[in-house]
Amino acid sequence: GATHNSDAQYKAPKCHEDTRTQLLSDIHNWIKEPEKETGILLLHSPAGTGKSCIARSTCQKADNTGLIGTSFFFWQSAKDRNNAQKLFTTITYQLAMKSNILAEYIAAAIEQDPCLLHDAPLECQFHKLIYEPCCSIPQEQLDIGVIVIDGLDECIDPAVQVSILQILSKAVCYGGFPLGFFVTGGPEHHLQIVFDSTELIFATKLISLDHVPGVSQDIQTILESGFTRILNDRQFRMALKSVPRPWPSPEIIKELVNCSSGQFIYAATVMRF
Repeated sequence: GATHNSDAQYKAPKCHEDTRTQLLSDIHNWIKEPEKETGILLLHSPAGTGKSCIARSTCQKADNTGLIGTSFFFWQSAKDRNNAQKLFTTITYQLAMKSNILAEYIAAAIEQDPCLLHDAPLECQFHKLIYEPCCSIPQEQLDIGVIVIDGLDECIDPAVQVSILQILSKAVCYGGFPLGFFVTGGPEHHLQIVFDSTELIFATKLISLDHVPGVSQDIQTILESGFTRILNDRQFRMALKSVPRPWPSPEIIKELVNCSSGQFIYAATVMRF
């Protein structure tokens, strides 16, 4: 369930088609830039603001438009996804599946050192399985794409979180790496220190969901769409037949939006119960 096209992530929520439209467009345009000013796009905000939905929607759009999209979704409650042991090997597998040329370079690296798949340090795995193969191919033979790492703060070891960011920033600062990194994470202090470091300041485009406009309107759209779906559901149609329309009233919708305080998870929970 770590990749965006796994069964778990495929069924997981994505952005409503009428929400986050400008943000998703900006992210997609960044991915398509052949020569990015910043090689890392970092989306950060507290839990419950919809970062994973944005990441899944970004991966889906990359796939639908023919871009190379690889991903890893951390999740604190899953033993195989709350650490980085499978992070770079999972991304390596996806790259090999999407490009025959990359697959040849990756296979050669593994043949030379089979331990890369299991016992190698994270930085060594990344360098030998991802960085060197991608940089060995002429750019015209490798489509533009993105590596998505969602929920970095869900990795249970803060030191590993920092290490991952440092590995990515080195790849960007060295130059020549053809793929962008789209990373989502929380506002944890140890991550903020890394964000403010010299390497990441120059290598990273930072987006805080706290400053993205239109959040209240997007939450209202999700609520109105969800309640409309309930009204049209056969299971509830007869029970709600005599309920005055519009249901709920605009006043109640407004109150729910205010109660959400910008948390998309609040709207999702209201719809679930």
